[in-house]
Amino acid sequence: MGKKILFSPVGGTDPIRYLRDGSMLHICRHYQPDVVYLYLSQEMVEHHRNDDRYRYTLNRLGEFLHHTFEIHVIEREDLVDVQRYDLFYEDFTQEIRKIEEGMRAEDELLLNMASGTPGMKSALLVIATLAEYKYTTVQVDTPQGRINSEYEDRDHYDSEVNWELDEDNAADAPNRCVEIQCRNLLRMLKLDIIKKHIRAYDYPAALAVAEEISSDIPADAYTLLQIADARVKLDQGRIGRINAGKHYVIYPVQDGQFLKIFEYALVLGLKLKKQEYADFVRGITPLVVDLLEMILKKQCGIRLADYCSFKKGVLCWNVQKMETDEVGKEIRQLLEGAYPGFKPGPVYSSALAIIIQKKSGKSELKKRIGNMLEVEKSVRNVAAHEIISVTEEWIKEKTNMTSEQIFQMIIYLMKEAGARVTDEALRSYDDMNAQIEEYLN
Repeated sequence: MGKKILFSPVGGTDPIRYLRDGSMLHICRHYQPDVVYLYLSQEMVEHHRNDDRYRYTLNRLGEFLHHTFEIHVIEREDLVDVQRYDLFYEDFTQEIRKIEEGMRAEDELLLNMASGTPGMKSALLVIATLAEYKYTTVQVDTPQGRINSEYEDRDHYDSEVNWELDEDNAADAPNRCVEIQCRNLLRMLKLDIIKKHIRAYDYPAALAVAEEISSDIPADAYTLLQIADARVKLDQGRIGRINAGKHYVIYPVQDGQFLKIFEYALVLGLKLKKQEYADFVRGITPLVVDLLEMILKKQCGIRLADYCSFKKGVLCWNVQKMETDEVGKEIRQLLEGAYPGFKPGPVYSSALAIIIQKKSGKSELKKRIGNMLEVEKSVRNVAAHEIISVTEEWIKEKTNMTSEQIFQMIIYLMKEAGARVTDEALRSYDDMNAQIEEYLN
């Protein structure tokens, strides 16, 4: 079990005034911190050295509660200008940082927001608002419920008499401590940054910021950010591990044969939204090859596996397999006619297009495939092999199409391959973003 540690400025009402606890003593009474750091300005240092009133009263409280307080006194005997907020901000920050360095993860740091001067209270409020660390900030109501206005001689203070007459020692004395919520400004800013990254589809950046404040983010939001980071990287295995035993529905297309290419296509769509045009055009070829293979099977009844083999992980034509039936022989003749001196090698989209152009009766399909091959030739191959600036204007100049029109051709080919692609499925990332933001809010 962790320790409770209290950092408390000491003010004019501490430790006891008007026969009631001052704020510092009242917090110690009800929170029973294991360690107490008392911060004393010049006037309070004089009281401390004169009669040791603060430690004496805390020790008496410890005896009363059967609890031991480890007391540390921070003396600032030269500190006279007690209204200077900026002085306290710097000094409090340094002292609190020293305390944090000795804390364990399970320890809790309390800040007394009620004792001391307005400058001290303001400094602690700003520290609690800006700090990376999460504090328990405690306010203490006055016994009267309003400002203390009576006069009491604090220079001639009898610690023992004040303790014996303290009405807060009564069993039915009320607890005047109130925990106040200092909305942490840095956390609020980081939450806003996370949302901006999400809206820009930059999930690795969003997750990196979320990891800094993971304890302050709802578990659902943090888990979905991890999933989004894995999803945009097409890491289905990691998504499975993160989502194990959970309820999140990630993929709008569940059919195993289409899931991979659909998710890949969505990532290409994100490239467009982020205006990463070079990555978009470079990513077209592997998707088109897979789509044309599926179209061959669905539209023409031809399975590439019957006429190809894998060589070092690359799908290549196999002449021996082509000789096993009439379809294979016809494919070989088509390829030899298109490529004089044809030799078995990797399967490219251009070769698949030749077969589809011959075997399919769908004129619109053949037209779209031809357009896609022109896109590959005009922009993809150039962007993949030259250092150039790829912009929307450059793509349109080279292809007479916008990048969105090219993407829509990809969607068309997916549908022709048999994938059930709906508008809702295409909005999948935006829907996921909305869900993450809902959890964050």
